[in-house]
Amino acid sequence: TKSCPSVAASLGILLLITVLHIYFTILLICKNEKQITNLTAENKNIREKNEKLWNSLLMLPFKPCEKGWLPFESGCYAINNAELPEHKTWDEARENCKGKISDLAVVINAAEKTYLSDNSWGSSGNKGYWIGLRVKDGKWKWVDGSDLTDNSWIRQPPSDGLCAISVQNQGFKSVHCNNKNQWICKKNA
Repeated sequence: TKSCPSVAASLGILLLITVLHIYFTILLICKNEKQITNLTAENKNIREKNEKLWNSLLMLPFKPCEKGWLPFESGCYAINNAELPEHKTWDEARENCKGKISDLAVVINAAEKTYLSDNSWGSSGNKGYWIGLRVKDGKWKWVDGSDLTDNSWIRQPPSDGLCAISVQNQGFKSVHCNNKNQWICKKNA
């Protein structure tokens, strides 16, 4: 009868659609598997390179502070214990530090302040070690251009011509920049 060829044609179309669906699904799965394989290989390659880089970084020689420089936190310090005739003004001390590829010490935190004070051996009164702090434009400023943020670190009010020294067990004091003192240079480790 007439419905049999219609059903057969419908079933044929349905079968063709199913076969095409299966075919394209298999193609998509194969493509995805290939991408997964490629990404897995790339991931493994990147991990191996990363591990080699870390291993080479760990093998790099650690460069501590140079001979004559003391390490503390991320800095290296040269405590210049010059004898009295070799003491320098603040500007002369800064030039000396620059000649050592450094600058007068800039203090970042209280621990570093204590470290410098503790290492300002034999200083007292108005004799100490120049650090990188001076009055500029009526404000206490570090040689890196930053302002002194903790005013309790130096009690004297800022006045032109004043620079700071570190005095053992006393912290920082202000004295005239033309005074002659020992000095502390600092550079990054």
